Amino acid sequence: MALGLDSGGLEAFISVLKRELLAFQQFHSLLQAEQDALISGHSDNLISLAQQKNEKVIELTQLAEQRNRFLTDRAGSTNQIGMEAWLDSFDPADKLGAGKLWRELIELARNAKTLNQHNGQLIHTRLASNQQALSILMSANTTTSNLYGKDGQAYATPPAGSRRPLGKA
Repeated sequence: MALGLDSGGLEAFISVLKRELLAFQQFHSLLQAEQDALISGHSDNLISLAQQKNEKVIELTQLAEQRNRFLTDRAGSTNQIGMEAWLDSFDPADKLGAGKLWRELIELARNAKTLNQHNGQLIHTRLASNQQALSILMSANTTTSNLYGKDGQAYATPPAGSRRPLGKA
């Protein structure tokens, strides 16, 4: 549905921008909650947060599609430059507030991107740490799995060559 230049169409477009900004604020909050869970080690929350983030991304995509249809009809371009050109020609004084909404949306999108990248780094670091710990445990298991010597006697100390006791992993 293309939005017209009549006041109803413009009001609908501004409403889409407001809904998109609200959805991005909620998405940003989810990213912050994800970061908090990663830092505090509450990984149980991550699955629920990932589901919520996916739902929010779908909503954001639908809202962006609505905005892009409007911009394609008005400015011929759906990127940031096209939006800003349309805003400059349509409402240079920003009397309707679309420019302010757009700038807030762009800033929040940048912040969300940075936060998402930081969360990715936290996940990568946590994964590497877990893989290292698993490797140590697996190595300790293979070196101590033979708790009895060839003579059938139990080892009093870990076999020679074992790296470190399990309690140190």
